[in-house]
Amino acid sequence: MCGHPWAPRGRVPVPQPLALPPSLVPPQWPACASPPLLTIALALFLASATALPHKRQEQNGSRASTADVNAYLAGHNTVRAKHGAVPLVWSNTLAAAAQVWADKCVFEHSGGTLGPFGENLAAGSGDFSIAAGVKAWTDEATRLQVPLPLPADDGLTEDYNPANPQPSHFTQVVWKATTLLGCAVAACDGIFAPEFIKYLTVVQGKAQFYVCEYQKQGNVIGAFAENVQV
Repeated sequence: MCGHPWAPRGRVPVPQPLALPPSLVPPQWPACASPPLLTIALALFLASATALPHKRQEQNGSRASTADVNAYLAGHNTVRAKHGAVPLVWSNTLAAAAQVWADKCVFEHSGGTLGPFGENLAAGSGDFSIAAGVKAWTDEATRLQVPLPLPADDGLTEDYNPANPQPSHFTQVVWKATTLLGCAVAACDGIFAPEFIKYLTVVQGKAQFYVCEYQKQGNVIGAFAENVQV
């Protein structure tokens, strides 16, 4: 999602996260029954689907430390402030749900099984930090030059156009009606499907798999004008 490959020092160069098209939430679905935002940020790799041993559960819903919580909130709220949205507040309930999904080490959406939440996913190897994961989502405001091939109908525009709003990770991040955030991470092997692997540089190492849940969920059809300020 940027013009240059991301290459952590001392590691094989890795392409920036790739965004796949999200789906919209139809307005006729009540909030209590809406499926989560279907968006995925992709960064790369490996081969076998197990998680690393887990650290002790912390008091923030997920295994996020206080420093991690601050990083998730800062990454979101710095961008939200630029788009007229109030700061998000951490939710232990959402964080616990995010941890449940992250621990599955399956790179796909929860499909409404966690609750009526919005959802963003991101993964990357090496030094793929919380800040890098959130930036992969917020960079979609100007649609970055995706370095990997995508279908012509990938659903992404060159930048956000209020006259023709397209759902994205960015629009969920800055969605004004969203007030709560909870995130988690798991270290995983082999979470990417074979159809993605052929586009990626294979790098040895664990993938940091980030899951963020949002309430109220964003990307609701017909509600972009009042919820996404550019």
